[in-house]
Amino acid sequence: MTDGADAAAGGASGAESLLDKDLVFLDCEMTGGDPEKHDVIEIGAVRTRLPELEIVDQLSVKVAPRTTRGTNQNSLRIAGYSAKEWKSAVSIDESLRRLQEFSADTVLVGWATYNDLLFILSAATRAGIDGLVGDAYVELQDWAQQRLRLARTPGLQRVADQLKIVRDQEHSAIEDALVTYEVFRILWRYGPPEFDAAVTELDWNSYADLSGPIKLSPTEIDARREELARYVVHGTTREVLQARRGSFRRD
Repeated sequence: MTDGADAAAGGASGAESLLDKDLVFLDCEMTGGDPEKHDVIEIGAVRTRLPELEIVDQLSVKVAPRTTRGTNQNSLRIAGYSAKEWKSAVSIDESLRRLQEFSADTVLVGWATYNDLLFILSAATRAGIDGLVGDAYVELQDWAQQRLRLARTPGLQRVADQLKIVRDQEHSAIEDALVTYEVFRILWRYGPPEFDAAVTELDWNSYADLSGPIKLSPTEIDARREELARYVVHGTTREVLQARRGSFRRD
């Protein structure tokens, strides 16, 4: 085996070993698109573990923005922000500490995760909080794009609709984290050989019918872990995340 092949094998093995940790599905709502100028105003997270993917815990926090001046009104509308709804919001420092405790010794999973991580890192730097984000995460958006054979990077709602995943409440960070988790469950449940046929059989009742622990054989679990390891992204510095954000192409 060549040195390059050795390195690739070692990287794959390292990525798979990360999957021994609990997974935390993360979503944030912000006041705009600039991590330095705009603020995180809501954090949603769902903790689970392979292979059965039952929910271990959930975190939902409304965060008080530093200011509402210069905010993107469309971002606020999407997040459902209002002074009344955010009356009991906590500071970003407290919110990040709660997230740090909730996600300790886990691997983060998300949709366009680099975007959420950029905001979390910027806020953590301002708050003087270190070690909040590990050095790797799972990019579910990439896995879904590959499984669905999409030429461009898909939005979460498009994939959720295609997989007949029902939203249980209005748009929020915790709801998007839960939808991301449900997308992951379907990709994990069905391997590539049966995925296409399974998708055609899904309907709007499948979301409830497929709830509960996922039972796979040891062989299926090994195959799924090997596939998922390809979507472990290493590198969470601001420069790396910004570069990935700059290459984003959406359908």
